[in-house]
Parts: sequence; C-alpha cells; structure tokens
Amino acid sequence: MYDVAIVGYGPAGITAGIYVARKKLNTILIGELPGGEVINSGEIENWPGGLVTDGVSLAGQMTKHLKKHQDQIEIVQDKVTKITKDGDTFVLNQAGGKKVEAKTVIYTTGRHPRPLGIPGEEQFKNMGVTYCATCDAPLFADKEVAVVGGGNTGAEAVIMLQKIAKKIYWLHLDDKLSADRILVEGIESDDKVQIILGAKTLEVKGDKMVQSLEYEDVKSSERNDISVEGVFVAIGAIPNTEPVKDLVELDKYGSIKADRYAKTSQDGFFAAGDVTDIRDAQIVVAAGHGCSAALSAGDYLARNKV
Repeated sequence: MYDVAIVGYGPAGITAGIYVARKKLNTILIGELPGGEVINSGEIENWPGGLVTDGVSLAGQMTKHLKKHQDQIEIVQDKVTKITKDGDTFVLNQAGGKKVEAKTVIYTTGRHPRPLGIPGEEQFKNMGVTYCATCDAPLFADKEVAVVGGGNTGAEAVIMLQKIAKKIYWLHLDDKLSADRILVEGIESDDKVQIILGAKTLEVKGDKMVQSLEYEDVKSSERNDISVEGVFVAIGAIPNTEPVKDLVELDKYGSIKADRYAKTSQDGFFAAGDVTDIRDAQIVVAAGHGCSAALSAGDYLARNKV
C-alpha cells in the first residue's frame, strides 16, 4: 500500500513526485513517457532559468531530478488503464496486468493535441508543424505561416503571431469562424492576416522543413497550395481522462474539475496540469499545479490519518 500514487510522467507529475519524496511519503509514479508531452516541444524560451532550451533537454533534466529521489519514490514506466476506489483505498490497474493500491492519487496525465490526421503532419512535427502558439510563435519571426482552426484557440494563435510573423493564413473548415467576436475584431482589419473559410486541409508538404500547405475549397472542390514555413494546428486537445471518467467529475470538455489546490470531487484524489480544467496549458503552470497537488495530498494524509 502506497501513501501516494502519481499517474503521469510530465512536468506536473514529476514536480509532485519531487515534493512528496521530500515529505518522505511512500510513493509510486506510473507514466508512459518520461517528461510527458514536453519532449515533443521544439525550442523553449519561457522556462524560468533555462534561457533557451528544447523539449528533449528539459524532459531529460526533469526526469534526472526526479530520479535523485528513487530511494523514496518507485518509478514505473507503464500505462494506467483504470482507477477505482474501494473504501478508502484507490486501486490502479496497469496495462501490464499489475494492480497497485494507494491511499491517495495525484493524476497528471495531461492531454494530447487533436491532430489534423493528414499526410505530412507527423513527418514535419517540430519541423514547422506545431500545436502550441504560446510556445513556438517566436520561432517564426518574419515568416509566412498558416493557422488551422477557427475557434478561440486558433484566434489566440493568430493574435500571438500578428506581431511576429510576416504573413498569416487562417484556415477554417466551416464558412463562419467560431471564435469569440471580440477576438476576431482585431484580426479582420489586419492586412497581414488572410482568412480562408470553407478550407479543408489536405497535406503538409516540404523537404527537411515545412514548405507549403495544401487545402481544398469545400464548395468548389478546388485545391490550393499556400507557401508557408509553419503550420499551427489549433483544433483543440483531448484530455487523457478515460481511466477516471467514472471516478471524478469532468467538465463538458472532458477535463477533470480541480481547484487551485488540485482538489477534485473525489476525496483523496488530486489532479494537476493539463488534464484538468486549469486555464493555461503551460509547462510552468503544470509544474506549479503539481506542487500544489503534492502539498494537498500530504495535508490530506496528515489530517485524515489515512
């Protein structure tokens, strides 16, 4: 029986692991990808103290830090498929067939970007194709780029790029943007932004890096190529909540409802980072939320003497 079971191997889970280990709590961390989605990031300029780093390097530094505490925390590289609660005990089922019991859970599995699912997308990931404007917009200074997705995420990506990119093509599948009007107003009047509605993206093309994006006009079926060096995919993200969908309360987007202290609707179950309904999907925010989750779990164990 563990005091704490951490599910997820990204910034929130790793930070939580460091903090619970320092509290000398008997802990297990189960996660698939060391460093989480961070490892898929390109150049990173907004991690405090890092100046300029990249996803692979930062993920490596985080996991190295966590492994300093291996005398206190067991690290298992596996997937948790289901979590249930039996009395005061949480039961975690792993893909490998093993079961783990814990007094508390810190759930930090993050979310994965919703892909376009078109040829070239995977090939040019981090070579011009990106899913995070906040992270990567500065890398496209004075370049021509495309933003795919007409919702608020797409609008926010365009806004970030307006002062950075040379030219922005904003593509949306429907014939009307779904983003909030207040976000769109400052975009429509900008000559450097070309809004293309009724555009079905077909393929990302290039050599070593992205060179163009092909789309189809849904009304005329005409195919067009636009020359771009970057493609920002902004059609939403999918929270990794399948193992706990029957255990805790989710919002309408499938994210776990969690407060600033990482508390959820289930006593003893804490959630942190991008898997929750937290507003900002940023590495530093996830890490801070993971810290809060660890402190909350420690407080819960102490107060309830579980």
